[in-house]
Amino acid sequence: MTDSHKMVAASSGRSLQELSPDEIKAAVAERYGLVAATPGQKFNFPVGRSFAESVGYDPSILDRLPPGIWESFTGAGNPQRYVDAQPGETVLDLGCGAGLDLYIYAKKVGPKGRLFGLDLSEPMLEKARRNLAAVGISNVEWLHASADAIPLPDNSVDLVTANGIYNLSPDKDAVMQEVSRVLKPGGRTIFAEIVLKSELPCEIRREIDDWFRCIGGALVQQDFLVRLERNGLSHPQILWMGRNARTGHELSLSAVIRAEKQTQP
Repeated sequence: MTDSHKMVAASSGRSLQELSPDEIKAAVAERYGLVAATPGQKFNFPVGRSFAESVGYDPSILDRLPPGIWESFTGAGNPQRYVDAQPGETVLDLGCGAGLDLYIYAKKVGPKGRLFGLDLSEPMLEKARRNLAAVGISNVEWLHASADAIPLPDNSVDLVTANGIYNLSPDKDAVMQEVSRVLKPGGRTIFAEIVLKSELPCEIRREIDDWFRCIGGALVQQDFLVRLERNGLSHPQILWMGRNARTGHELSLSAVIRAEKQTQP
């Protein structure tokens, strides 16, 4: 049994408050590995094409893609209307999943652009690698890593995007600091995330399954914006907010959020 499997086994039956950040990350990697391998399995969160279409992904685009690229889709929403990736830019997708968002960003940045797909789940990352190769996208580099330790140099990325990575990350401040570090001065981050209208009672945030329901680790929306600014990402703003199949609890919302890294004086 690997160390990761030992940590997942150790987390079984224990409360969220008892789990270490490494145990939570190991559980996340295992769960999303299952989403990659067996997307038709029943999970306590939405997975697949019908969910992607329900949050606004274009069915005509999905029709042109191999099923592997959308069958494991499980984002927080759809940031695509707001992600202003430009031809030739460098884009980092945190928690890239099976590659659906990356495919759309590849079309925006074009062959002269550069893409990085990062995921904590190795099976999911391998699935994304196969999917993008199958549709002829070759300007992607793959990073098997946690979002709180991005293996890229300082000031190297024009745009950092994500679709539901923060609520799954135990140390959200560390993720924000890493996003700020890798962004070029004047660069921006635009992403979809689950936020809360107000703080949830502890009794409904007890178990690791609550983490996967996007309420165990979600932040109140104003706290989220304050933390972004505190961690080096200025002018944070919510571009869109609404509900979808991921927002099962009445206090949860899907939001598209933008912030930027200030240019150095």
